[in-house]
Amino acid sequence: GLFLEAASVLAALIYFRGIYLKILRGLLGDAEGRRWLIYVAVTTAVTALVGIPLYYAAKRWLLVGAGAGWLMTTLGAAVILNAVLLQRARSAAGLRTFGDMALAHMAMVGLAQALSVLPGLSRSGMTTTTLLLLGYRPDEAFKASFVLVPVAGLGATALAYLSEGGAVAASEALIAFAIGVAVSLATIKTLLEFAKSRHVALVNFVVGALAIAGGLLRVFVG
Repeated sequence: GLFLEAASVLAALIYFRGIYLKILRGLLGDAEGRRWLIYVAVTTAVTALVGIPLYYAAKRWLLVGAGAGWLMTTLGAAVILNAVLLQRARSAAGLRTFGDMALAHMAMVGLAQALSVLPGLSRSGMTTTTLLLLGYRPDEAFKASFVLVPVAGLGATALAYLSEGGAVAASEALIAFAIGVAVSLATIKTLLEFAKSRHVALVNFVVGALAIAGGLLRVFVG
């Protein structure tokens, strides 16, 4: 649980170390780094403001299960519809880059990330599909989603630990941690390479199909 989350955090820090260095330079005035810094700050603030109350509300009133599954399924269907429209339009739609991102879009990514506190909703799935629906290039959408892993992962881990606590078996945790880092690095690399393909509509379709499958699995299996 906690160690696997930490593994994904470390993997993201390793893979996107260049971006995190830019964020640090953003504190010193670097323009690109400042944009990334603002992105992380805005998405984190919105996630905290919405996600923390939602997390405790979900625990209290059981806003889980089928409801969360249907939400993910609906988002997946929207992404597939977007893929069909892209294929038919064959225009510049769906080709936005991170440099085009406005504060409103950053806030929407933060909101999508906040909704992922509901059991059955994937953080990366929610944020990536949101960015795709906003018209961003698949590789830019995946990158912008993965860059949020360290802050989101550490925040989710802290929230879960403070809420529920728990003990960890050291040897098993270390093995899980090592495997988790390796798998996370391979997953990030594979997804980004796939997303960089020129078949924008295909990437949208695959992401949407996976979201629908995950949502329906949550609805009917629980």
